[in-house]
Amino acid sequence: MTGALVVFAREPLAGEVKTRLADHVGDATAAHVYAQLLSRTLRLVERSHFTARYLFAADATQIQYFEDRLNLDHWQVCAQSRGDIGQRMHHAIDAVFVEHEFVVLIGSDVADGEVADLDTARKVLSGRLNSAVVGPSADGGYWLIGLREPQAILFQDLAWSTDTVFAETMLRMANIGLAVQCLTPRHDVDVPDDLRYLP
Repeated sequence: MTGALVVFAREPLAGEVKTRLADHVGDATAAHVYAQLLSRTLRLVERSHFTARYLFAADATQIQYFEDRLNLDHWQVCAQSRGDIGQRMHHAIDAVFVEHEFVVLIGSDVADGEVADLDTARKVLSGRLNSAVVGPSADGGYWLIGLREPQAILFQDLAWSTDTVFAETMLRMANIGLAVQCLTPRHDVDVPDDLRYLP
């Protein structure tokens, strides 16, 4: 089975990342925290069993930043599409499915994700045609989603960045007959209290 791992990421520029956290700690500190989270995420991916790795930068102007820092023998760097986060995720997943049989997409700001999470997702999706994997976030969203085929319905008309995203996604997955495995809940870093989850 050929599976791919997609990372959504931003260049860690002060004032453009972790804006909710920045309201409390300042732009520079928030950017430093995000840079740490991003670095940790990329290390997890490189230690996983995924050999097809894609980084989708938030904007085409950020592609060079990542190409200068990643081993391009092992990564492909692309730009996210326009639209809300759901539209961008669906576009990225749809694009990667052209070459792969399953796709796992993750964010880059989770404090406590593990390599085992990624490898479990890979194992599950390798085994069943109608399988899906979701990594819940403690705030009611999710940080990982894995699919065996594009499913536009999972990304349309959700109240993104609210505590209903995970529950609504699970309901939609059930309605279309996917066999879902949920991973251990993990923690995004959005406010100062979340910093305690950093290793």
